Amino acid sequence: MSTSRERDIPPPRRKSCEACRAAKRRCDLALPTCFRCAQRNLACVYPGLPAPDSIPDMLAFTYCMTDFNFTPTPVLDGDMSTNWSIPAPAPVDLIPGDLIQQNLQLMSAKTKSSLDLSVLLASRFQYAIDTLQEVPRMMVTENRTPWCHPELYKDGMPKVMQVDAYACCALYITKNPINGPLITTHIQSRHQELILSSLPTSPPEVLAHTQALLLYQIMYLFDPTLNSNTAIETLSLSALESAAFFLFSSTHFPPAPQETAPGMAPSTSLTSLLPNTLQSTIQFWKLWVFGESARRTILFTFYFIQIFRLLHGDRDLKCDGKLGILHSWYSSAHLWNAPNALEFAVAWAEREHFIVQNVNFSKVLNEAQPSDVDLFGRMLLVTLLGIDQVQAWFCRRGAIL
Repeated sequence: MSTSRERDIPPPRRKSCEACRAAKRRCDLALPTCFRCAQRNLACVYPGLPAPDSIPDMLAFTYCMTDFNFTPTPVLDGDMSTNWSIPAPAPVDLIPGDLIQQNLQLMSAKTKSSLDLSVLLASRFQYAIDTLQEVPRMMVTENRTPWCHPELYKDGMPKVMQVDAYACCALYITKNPINGPLITTHIQSRHQELILSSLPTSPPEVLAHTQALLLYQIMYLFDPTLNSNTAIETLSLSALESAAFFLFSSTHFPPAPQETAPGMAPSTSLTSLLPNTLQSTIQFWKLWVFGESARRTILFTFYFIQIFRLLHGDRDLKCDGKLGILHSWYSSAHLWNAPNALEFAVAWAEREHFIVQNVNFSKVLNEAQPSDVDLFGRMLLVTLLGIDQVQAWFCRRGAIL
């Protein structure tokens, strides 16, 4: 949890591109290329972000297995690490070495055209695809998705979600041959308005904007009557990437907990990490809900884009093993599924929860139990290892995927 000093500091704002700054002209901050650079055919490079021609190579995850020996670069300063660190318990059941070795051998810098796409889809992507098909209904009936916590919009849903994406999801799940044409036109109109609108500035609004774009893109993926305009499709993916990058700039990513030396007790107990009043605990939970929803939304955006490109026939995808961004998120079904602040506090204090950095699931695979892995983690694990390997992992621990 952030300190009072950190909370007083506004989130970082992305700076103008180098070309606009050199010319002392206003930059609209659009990604991957601002309007002025696009008009003048200039190289549009933002401080701290990759050049536009390198972004596609950085965003790939498809066909790439994570190196379990990879040591990620910390993404936050040390001041916050103690507030989010959880002492690691003794390993329960180590994952077989041959499984790790098998996936390391599958690591590739570029998609192999010889791979059987149908087999690959069935093994690694069908689970995620089946889940995505239910997302519009899940959002309407449960106010949640694997990356959107059900409490996120409890105190109010921004217009971009309530009037636009949420309402369109409700129409989408009632679509039939009679009302289909009218609903299709309405969804297309709302979607085009959203992708042509400017990005908001506050983190809650940016998160809602990104999640709304994701919901539209999912509907477009599975409904051929919606997906009929190549130009809009390209513009939509670009808008989704831009929103995710902008959200990334103001999102907190927790560092992995420090390992405790054998025989030494952790320096800070779990209970001392929690607020000592009910009101503070509720506030802590709300901040965590927002932060975790943002982290998962960013990660899932780049993951989804690769699924979208794969299903649309792009066989020339490259991979860096971490979706092109330094990221982390909490792999804990007990925290994510806690229905209130008190149950969240109990899960925080008494349950082991794992921080997954840069798609490195080694600690989860070695120490977690099936009840620790929620739907979001299951989707990523199946994509990483394949359905058979994940089913075997669950089976060895007495559970079913």
